[in-house]
Amino acid sequence: MKRYSLLLPVLIISAWLLFPAQGKSEEINIDKDWLFMLEDVPAAKGQDYDDSGWRKLDLPHDWAFENGFSETGAQGERGGYAGGGTGWYRKHLHIPSEFSGKRLFLDFDAVYMNSEVWINGHRLGKRPYGYISFSYEISKYIEPGDNIISVRVDNSLEPSARWYHGCGIYGSVYLRAENELHFIKDGIHVRTPEISRDKGIVRVGYELSDAEAALRVEAYIRKDGKTVAAGNADIGNPVELQVSNPELWSPDSPELYEIDIRVIGKDGKKTDREVIGFGFRTISWDAGKGFFLNGENLKLRGVCEHLEGGPVGAAWTEDLMAWKLKILKDMGCNAIRTAHNPQLPFFYRLCDEMGILVMDEAFDGWKRKAEHDYGAQAFDEWWERDLRAMIRRDRNHPCVFIYSIGNETKGKVAAEMVRVCHEEDPDRMVTSGHSAPEVMDVTGVNGHSEKKSFLLSYKPGEKAFIGTETPHTWQVRGFYRTRTWYRDGYPNKSQDPFEIPDLTDKEIFGYDWTSPEKKKNPKQVFNSSYDNATVRLTARHNLAFLRDLPWYSGHFRWTGFDYLGEAGYVHGGWPFRAFMGGVVDLAGFKKDHYYLYQSEWRDDIDMVHILPHWTHPDVPEGTLIPVWIYTTGDSAELLFNGKSLGVRHKGTSWDEIQCEWMVPWHPGELTAIAYRDGKEICRTSVRSASAGTGMQICMDRINDDTSIFTFRTVDKDGNLFPYGDNRIWLAIPDGAEIISFENGNPVDTECNFHAGSRRAFFGLCRAFMKNPSGKGTLTAGCICGDRSLKVSDTVTISVMDMNLKTGRKVKARHTIRYTVDGSEPDMDSKIYDGPFRVSKNTTVKAYVFDGKDIVLKLEEAFGGEDCLYWGKPGDGKAGDAGMQAESATLKNASVMTGGNDVHGNGYVSFQSKGGSITWYQENDGSAMTATLRIRYSQEYPDNPATTLEIQNNDGTVGELEFRNTGSRDSSWKYIEVPVRIVSGANYIKLTSTSGMAPNIDEIILLTSPDL
Repeated sequence: MKRYSLLLPVLIISAWLLFPAQGKSEEINIDKDWLFMLEDVPAAKGQDYDDSGWRKLDLPHDWAFENGFSETGAQGERGGYAGGGTGWYRKHLHIPSEFSGKRLFLDFDAVYMNSEVWINGHRLGKRPYGYISFSYEISKYIEPGDNIISVRVDNSLEPSARWYHGCGIYGSVYLRAENELHFIKDGIHVRTPEISRDKGIVRVGYELSDAEAALRVEAYIRKDGKTVAAGNADIGNPVELQVSNPELWSPDSPELYEIDIRVIGKDGKKTDREVIGFGFRTISWDAGKGFFLNGENLKLRGVCEHLEGGPVGAAWTEDLMAWKLKILKDMGCNAIRTAHNPQLPFFYRLCDEMGILVMDEAFDGWKRKAEHDYGAQAFDEWWERDLRAMIRRDRNHPCVFIYSIGNETKGKVAAEMVRVCHEEDPDRMVTSGHSAPEVMDVTGVNGHSEKKSFLLSYKPGEKAFIGTETPHTWQVRGFYRTRTWYRDGYPNKSQDPFEIPDLTDKEIFGYDWTSPEKKKNPKQVFNSSYDNATVRLTARHNLAFLRDLPWYSGHFRWTGFDYLGEAGYVHGGWPFRAFMGGVVDLAGFKKDHYYLYQSEWRDDIDMVHILPHWTHPDVPEGTLIPVWIYTTGDSAELLFNGKSLGVRHKGTSWDEIQCEWMVPWHPGELTAIAYRDGKEICRTSVRSASAGTGMQICMDRINDDTSIFTFRTVDKDGNLFPYGDNRIWLAIPDGAEIISFENGNPVDTECNFHAGSRRAFFGLCRAFMKNPSGKGTLTAGCICGDRSLKVSDTVTISVMDMNLKTGRKVKARHTIRYTVDGSEPDMDSKIYDGPFRVSKNTTVKAYVFDGKDIVLKLEEAFGGEDCLYWGKPGDGKAGDAGMQAESATLKNASVMTGGNDVHGNGYVSFQSKGGSITWYQENDGSAMTATLRIRYSQEYPDNPATTLEIQNNDGTVGELEFRNTGSRDSSWKYIEVPVRIVSGANYIKLTSTSGMAPNIDEIILLTSPDL
């Protein structure tokens, strides 16, 4: 049997695969009723294995997310301290009678990672990469009646990524039935070689299972259900059609067509049919003028986005993904880089429909970057198959405008990868995130493109430029500091940063997530929501450069949503679980940066936003506080308690994008009024809040069975209490489940999945609930008040019922009984009838009764050590770029406590020759010579010096001699040595070369770029 392939080189394509309607190809989603076991059970591949004791679940599934976080989690700081392991899935599958005589396939959208699949005990194959779609034919193994699909998923080697990854079958699975003569999956290629105002030419290539049995192919193009073109071709030729006056696809107007393509057998019968959506659009690049869509210059206003960014790990449903994308689209984002791997198939369909351009990225590294990642385990053998699979799957989407094949990596394989991209899709260009630029079609630059010298001196060459990962700024929602913070020091001039003046001479805010002495690492700081926490430049710098430099085609901010993982490199490790670079936090709450971007990117709306909030109990009255307003207007007026503080005009330079005032702090109300051409367009206010005395609930229905509940801690007047960290407790109806209870707090390591309670974070938290029946009542309760007792010692208890069908509050008939001595309430305990006062170290417990039945149990502690820390301004100032040695990967070395003047929680002592300390250093710029600075102590009376061998990425750099300091654990000195740092991943290792070695306290890398 001959397999026929026809994929002709023409110009721009844009299409997306829809569910085949009324065709010979039939597809059934089989996500329901899988069985799961989180352990390695080799016998589970057998058809007769007894799986009656396994857990039943529906896909998508992510067992790492379900099992939460622990300091010893296998994924480590890279994966936000989540777990790994090996799991098995089984599915009892009955084949529909109408599928009899068909060729049957299993289609997997995605499995992370190293999946192996069996059907009735017959092994179908293995797929190592965790971010790729794949299929297996099962026709010859199918039996009448019950059939067993077995899937082994192996995440036993961790960390297998540089960020959190899901574990398991997190994409959908389909049973697909085909006639003997059918279109090969992902073998149809719709392209548009000619597009003008008057006509659009559509040319369709295809692959068939048996070309010798085929006579011709027919195709029909429809727009809004109406046929606008038709054509056919004999087998061996493409189908070519013409559409008059085509409506063009763009972010502002995502016009979509569909093509209905059918293959006719030699017997005259139609044997297969596919319906594919596509859109007309043209793309071009100019080195000096940037990116052009449909002949018009368009700035790519993008974000990088991990699949796992947001509240549900890897277990996204299509409707939740649409919720996520809408948040970014509403900000003004028109492009997403899929950092650093392909997304789920429905992501691309949604981007087609919503008008979001996609830089489709295949891989992170082309060799090892995390210890056991795809680059280490399978890249050499699998990269070409996986790259071709990604392009063939995604090349028909109008949203996909360029491919990216790597991120901060290198290797001779780059040229081969570009060749493969062009073979599978000659119409799109190829780029990378700072990898092998010499062979790319478009030059993509990551952090290096943030540097002052780059932005001020760059001259366009032959290739167009795009900022693939910029800017890098950090912020925690609701947290503020007035002093500038640089990731690598104050400032590390070797990073070539822009000067960012402090907003005040001295820091004015002192609250923090914990006290300085409890931080394990000087990096463990929250970052300010003023635009003043960064690596090299502010978001406002980048916005201005993007707007004003013609050659600057676009940038992709790191990131859109916060994401789990990368918790150590920047943020100092446990209990930090997340990377805080997003404009939206893990729960989907918008940070102040969101409104900054919206003010610059949405000229079609009227908006105004004010920061910071206006509740500052630790700030002396009269202290000048910077107040910023972001608006789409051209000017703004600020009022305090109704009195105007003046009008400020929005400027074009980076430091005038916001309208700014210095306002003496007094409790009251700030009102921002936005103007355009002298006319008010909108206004907003923030008010000083007293301690939280209640909670508010808002329900947003995502689809028939999924809803999002937003909880706010508020004062008696309904104002958000911005320091609220009270626990919200939930009682949900039978059949419902909490798929995530998230607050956006990067140091809250409680498990999200099936959580019955969650602390608010700076006044907010959010529950994501699946409730297939759509019925029942949600009961939510909170013991409200200022847990730290800084603002007030008064406590209230708030309990609400909400109808899950209408989203409306229901009048409750509950009785609340409580205690203040930590004992369990009962029917004899005091009935709650109003606010009461508490003292330090008081635990309040409250039970919500319906008659004698307990509906909800609440508990809250006040005045303890786990509350928000109220310190002095400047407490816990971030350290330099150092890493505590005890946080590194150790071999034949131990963490020691005690000593004198030790940084962090201890120091590392080598146990024997060959002991080592290994740590990871990410370099988002070009290769450079850095200075390695090591804080050490040693004293060997008979040996005045010892040596350690230095390696980077398993290559020996040299040896470093350490002289006696006068004490083994109390006299600390620094030693420095130059080290060559490559672009991307660097694993720097210190190894003892004898039985004697220094004690190591801290390791600092001072970068010195080759400019």
